[in-house]
Amino acid sequence: MNYKMIVSDIDGTLLNSQGRLTEGVKSAVRKLHAEGVIVTLATGRNLRGVLPLVEELGLNVPVILGNGTVIVDPLKKETLLHRPLPVDTAHKILDVIAGHGLWSSIFVHTFEGIDTYYDRDPGFDAAYLFVNRDPSISRQVEDFRQLTGIDPLKVLLIDRPEKVNPLIEDLKKIDDHKFSMFVSTYDFPGYTFLEMFDHASSKAAGIDHLAKQFGIAAEEVVAVGDNLNDMEMIEYAGLGVAMAQGVEELKRAADWTTRSNDEDGVAYLIHERILK
Repeated sequence: MNYKMIVSDIDGTLLNSQGRLTEGVKSAVRKLHAEGVIVTLATGRNLRGVLPLVEELGLNVPVILGNGTVIVDPLKKETLLHRPLPVDTAHKILDVIAGHGLWSSIFVHTFEGIDTYYDRDPGFDAAYLFVNRDPSISRQVEDFRQLTGIDPLKVLLIDRPEKVNPLIEDLKKIDDHKFSMFVSTYDFPGYTFLEMFDHASSKAAGIDHLAKQFGIAAEEVVAVGDNLNDMEMIEYAGLGVAMAQGVEELKRAADWTTRSNDEDGVAYLIHERILK
C-alpha cells in the first residue's frame, strides 16, 4: 500500500519515556517529508503542549488536539474544527466532581493566554503536569459558573483510584449523553486519569475530517498510538499500529505492533512499513 499520511499520538508514542523527541524519530520524519508523505499529530494535549513539537518536527499541516475536539493549523493560527462541551453539560459534570470533594479543571482552546481553569490547588506533582500554576496560562477560580464567554473543551482531573473510581460510577449516572469519558491508569502508576469531552469527538473523527480535506482515503492512512484513546484511530486507519509498551487491548486491536517508544518505535514503523 502506498500510504499518504501518518498520524501519531505524542505521549508514549512519538516521545520516549523521558518525554523527549529523539534524533532517530526526527530523522525518520524528515525522510517522510522528503517522500511527500503527510505527517501530523493526534493527541489529548492542548495547543500549548504541541507547538514546540510542531516546530521541532517541521510540521506544516493541521494537527488534531484534545482527543479530536479541535483541529488547528498552528502556522496559520487557524481553527478548522472546534467541538467544545455544552456549558450545561460541563456544569453537570463539575457538580458531581465537587460532590465528591475532588479538585477539577476546565481546558479551553486558545492561541494565547489562559487555557486552563481549576477550582483548587490539587497539591501533588502528577496533577501539576496538567494544571500549570503559571498565572499567565492557568487561573484558579472559586466557582466555574463565574466563567463567562468561554467554551469548555474538556473537564479533567487526576487523583488516587480510591477517590476517582466512585466518582466515575456517579458520572455514568448523569442523564446527558453529550459527553465521552476517558479513563486511564496507564501513564501514571498509582493514579487514575479522567477527562470528559464532546461525545462526537475522537482522534479517528479528527483524522477523517483532515484526511478528507487532503483527498486521502482511510486505507491510505497510518495511525500509531499506545493508549485506549488511540483505539478508534488505529481501527480507522488502513494500517493501525500499537507501540510495544502500549496497553494490551490496543495491541490486540492493532494491525501491527512496532518497537517501544524507548526504541524509536515510530522511526522503526516509518522505515519498515512506509518507506519500504
